[in-house]
Amino acid sequence: MSDPLDDSTTDIWASPDQNEPAERPKTPRTPKTPKTPVPRTPANQDTDEYDRDAVLRKELEGVRNINASIEGIISTLEKAKSNMGTVSHTVGNASTLLNTWTRILSQTEHNQRLILNPEWRGATQDMQEMEAEALQKQQAAERKAAEDERRREAARRKREEEEAERTRPTIGRTPSVRGRAPARVRSRGTRGTLHTRGSSISGTTGSRIGRGASSTSTRAGSRGRGTT
Repeated sequence: MSDPLDDSTTDIWASPDQNEPAERPKTPRTPKTPKTPVPRTPANQDTDEYDRDAVLRKELEGVRNINASIEGIISTLEKAKSNMGTVSHTVGNASTLLNTWTRILSQTEHNQRLILNPEWRGATQDMQEMEAEALQKQQAAERKAAEDERRREAARRKREEEEAERTRPTIGRTPSVRGRAPARVRSRGTRGTLHTRGSSISGTTGSRIGRGASSTSTRAGSRGRGTT
């Protein structure tokens, strides 16, 4: 048997054979003939229109599906809104119940304090005390109203007096001066000159009376001196 290693070695180192045939030349590719346009016949036009209608129907179906999805979302939101209203109503009822329970507990605590209070004499005494307190408040309000009325009346009278003093004429003040003149005459004795001064204030009639009084007083004075 021959060794295969030796054969491979001999093949590698062997020179190529000169008698091998040469490679065949490649044939050029023939150009592709252009496709002839298909003439548009009524059948082809119907096919194109059918395809366009099919596309439009498909798009319309997609729009309808989108609208259906949106309507489903809207209905879901409406249900959620109604559920939120129910929850809010439930919360309101719970709040009312809690407030009622709080008032009950407060009243219970108040009753417990009353029962444990040794000074408590019963509900009748409480009612009497409440009525007495209300009566005291009413009386205090009446007294306050009466005091206010008296103050207003006093202020009104004061204003009326001030207005009366302002509107009083100057002639009305002269009688007070005339009334003071005899007092001055009586206090100073029986001098004729003083009677004459008083008569000058009272006028002509008064002057005559003053003269008579002065003469009488002079005579009386002379008699008195003679007796002494």
